Amino acid sequence: EPTLTYREREVLQRVARGASNDEIAATLTISKNTVKNHMRNILSKLHLSNRAQAMVYARQRGLADEPPPPD
Repeated sequence: EPTLTYREREVLQRVARGASNDEIAATLTISKNTVKNHMRNILSKLHLSNRAQAMVYARQRGLADEPPPPD
C-alpha cells in the first residue's frame, strides 16, 4: 500500500469527513493551493481519479473514524 506523508494523511482524513478544500486549508493553516497539491499527490499515489474516490477509499479504511491528528 502506498505511503502517504503525515500531511497527506491529515488532508485525506478531512476529505473522508466531507471537508472542502477551503475548510481543510483553514483548519491546517495552509493555502488552498497547498491542499490541491496534496490532493493531487494523494490521488496519484493511490491511483485514484477524483476526490469522490479518495473519500470512498478513506472511509473504507476507517480514516474518517480515526481521531483527527492534532492541529
